[in-house]
Amino acid sequence: MEITVTDERDERFIEMCSSFGCKVEEPQVVLLLNNYKKTVGCASFRVYDSESAEIVTLFLNSYDDREKISYKLIRQLEKIAMDYEFKSIVVSFDSKDDILIDVFEKLDYKFVDELLMKKEFKSLI
Repeated sequence: MEITVTDERDERFIEMCSSFGCKVEEPQVVLLLNNYKKTVGCASFRVYDSESAEIVTLFLNSYDDREKISYKLIRQLEKIAMDYEFKSIVVSFDSKDDILIDVFEKLDYKFVDELLMKKEFKSLI
């Protein structure tokens, strides 16, 4: 599998988002996970505030290895966010029953309010 870094104007991303019923217009950093020229997953983040990025999308077309693919995309988003010198990354949910909450908890995200999770990046200095 190969990860491609692109933005919200990428037709593959637009197609995947629309297949999940969403439309993305604001600027975002986008990751596409491709397997044999087919996009099997995507994830993106945008600027949340001056110190944080926000994970906005995480879509998977594959039922095989969903957790592993999610981890791979989230970890890569975190690395890129750190490269952009963000100090943390957040993700919000529509409800406490979202199936991805467990994935984010395993990746050290903590709830900061009812439906918002946050992960502070550890400084190497």
